[in-house]
Amino acid sequence: PKVGLVAFNMLVCLITQFLLELRETPPAGLLVWGGVIVVSLPLAISNTVAAGRKGVKGPVRYPTIIGLLSQLLGISVIYPMIWVPSYIFSGSKLGAPVTNKRIIYATCATMPGVILTYLVFTANTDGSVWTYAAGILGGPGLVLCGLIMYTDRSESMAATNENISKCSNAIQSAYSIVGAVSFAFWICLVAVAYGAYGFEHDKLWNDIWVEAGPSVAFMTIDTGVLFLGALLFIGYENGLEALKALLVTPFVGPGASCCMALKELESAATSKLLNGDNKKEV
Repeated sequence: PKVGLVAFNMLVCLITQFLLELRETPPAGLLVWGGVIVVSLPLAISNTVAAGRKGVKGPVRYPTIIGLLSQLLGISVIYPMIWVPSYIFSGSKLGAPVTNKRIIYATCATMPGVILTYLVFTANTDGSVWTYAAGILGGPGLVLCGLIMYTDRSESMAATNENISKCSNAIQSAYSIVGAVSFAFWICLVAVAYGAYGFEHDKLWNDIWVEAGPSVAFMTIDTGVLFLGALLFIGYENGLEALKALLVTPFVGPGASCCMALKELESAATSKLLNGDNKKEV
């Protein structure tokens, strides 16, 4: 409750209990929760950056509110049904420059979820470390940290060649860093799955879906729907990049594949802007 900021105490308690059920269902609980974390890493960058693009409007402009709604109603509901449609009509354009502050924050904000997930699935569940890790992971604190971005002035940045180029390089570097983290996390999940099931994919499928408990089955749906939402977002910008992301996912994982696609999209959009094709629209 101490990490629930009063208004979210009930939510924190519910999510903490949910995480405990996942922890007590090894290794399926780790695999499905880890799947959601892996998929969400590149989206954390794209959501934060899109909110700061010049001319953006609508719900996309308020990632903190989107984050809180995702905790209340589920990220697999909010992202594909609210964020993606809002993005399409938001006026946010790839390549439009944002501040280094926003890019650095977007990159750093992906790390707590990874670290806390490790603690939730390794720490003693009777200890305070596990309690606080689960409470912070399920509470509003991490999401509310995004409020510092309301002092950001990305929308006032001039779309000069220098700003566009520097910003694009920074965003692409962010996707490279988070892509590497996503890949490493994915390899860990694959290692856990192989250690438990080997090549017996039917047993894995039974544990995460066919014979899964409510918590594990819910997170299996969450992972799949969130990944489809990510592909929908990428496909809106470029259908070929979405297909490429889907095809390489078995080899690098869904997080790294989305990072690769989003990095390519940012690079292509920047090239068009620098060539003068869309500069008037930014």
